[in-house]
Amino acid sequence: MSVQEIKEKLATLPRKGQDEVIAFLFHLRHADDAEYQSNITRRLQDRNPSHWLSPDAFESELDKKESR
Repeated sequence: MSVQEIKEKLATLPRKGQDEVIAFLFHLRHADDAEYQSNITRRLQDRNPSHWLSPDAFESELDKKESR
């Protein structure tokens, strides 16, 4: 199967299926990246509340990045 055929098939998937493929490809991209894994581990272990965002603050930051 060619890349073009894969793209055509992906275009026919419902949104949920496309989201699953995106998550899978993201996982593949970062699975062997030691620096990325280290960064994620460090963030997950950060227990300092001053480094956290509330859900509303997170949404606000996300909206800023999406509007760029």
